[in-house]
Amino acid sequence: MDIPRYGPYSPYGEKQPSESRWALKALAAAALLLTASAIAAVLFLPAGEQGGEAEETHIPFLGVSHQIFPATLIAEMPQPGGDTWLFPGGALEAGGMTFVLDTGHNRILKLEGGSVAAAIGGEPGGPVLVDPMALATDGQSIYVANSTAGQVLVLSLDGQVAKTLDLAKGPGDAATPRPIGVAVLPGGGIAVSDADNHRVLLLDSEGVLVTAVGTGVRSSGRDGFNVPGAMTTDSAGNVYVVDTLNGRVVKLSPDGAYVSEFGKLGDTAGTLSRPKGVAVDASGNVFVSDGLMAAISVFGPDGTYLGMIGRREATDAASGSIFQAPAGLWLMGDTLQVMDRIAGLITVRLSERPAQAIAAAAE
Repeated sequence: MDIPRYGPYSPYGEKQPSESRWALKALAAAALLLTASAIAAVLFLPAGEQGGEAEETHIPFLGVSHQIFPATLIAEMPQPGGDTWLFPGGALEAGGMTFVLDTGHNRILKLEGGSVAAAIGGEPGGPVLVDPMALATDGQSIYVANSTAGQVLVLSLDGQVAKTLDLAKGPGDAATPRPIGVAVLPGGGIAVSDADNHRVLLLDSEGVLVTAVGTGVRSSGRDGFNVPGAMTTDSAGNVYVVDTLNGRVVKLSPDGAYVSEFGKLGDTAGTLSRPKGVAVDASGNVFVSDGLMAAISVFGPDGTYLGMIGRREATDAASGSIFQAPAGLWLMGDTLQVMDRIAGLITVRLSERPAQAIAAAAE
């Protein structure tokens, strides 16, 4: 099966490193040789000293600190039982099953007990997935950002196509819409990130455009995006958008108005080098996967940087991370699933942070 190619650019619009996707495939194979016994715990680290350089294949481990907030590593799944995935982009749970976006194979894997129960896509009569980049769910259906096809597919939990929402080119669009992020809104509408036109689209349940947010070109500030990517919502219906090349997450109200933002572009603890995925917990804390830092950065509801999840040794700047290329995030209660494009599906349980440690991090 052909692997989707993006030329010199990644699906997120940034320049690719000199290594090819085939080199990353080799890294993925090597990653399968790692064992869970090599990892004793996951660390939740507040800001501190920094060091290292930002490269996709030479990961920096920044934010060194003697203060640690442990979280428990629950499970690692470098590959599912009964099949393999290639450059998986995201995962979620619905109907008691785990759904993994197998981007490199243009399909969705439906897992039960860690093994593949079914593959959605690539079969006659099933959905046609073309560079699918993101998944979302309302608990009853799966929404897929079918990137190169310029559409959002709404699938039943058994993989049947319920709706196909084609994204029309708007009057200010320079390119055909290319969705790489999707989130479900209250009332059945959806939010879609259009990477090539640098806009966020709010659609009703039938795919009709309600509001477009963004200037239509690469920009920053309160009104612009530079390759908007992954998305999620909170219990109030606010939309959180990974503004990939601006190194931040932007929070929008349910009607698309700017509310606030989290992080800024940089290569030190508390900044974001290449944000990929986003999740929000019940308290409003924002979790952001960073592909260059190979870690998860965490921000409080007011934007305060709370710490980092990932490094094996909190006080060692040269220590490795349990992550290699973290992307999609899925949060259920205190359990965080991280879909790592190379290392696979990594699940951690977040520990409650002591009040004095939260106060110290805010100083």
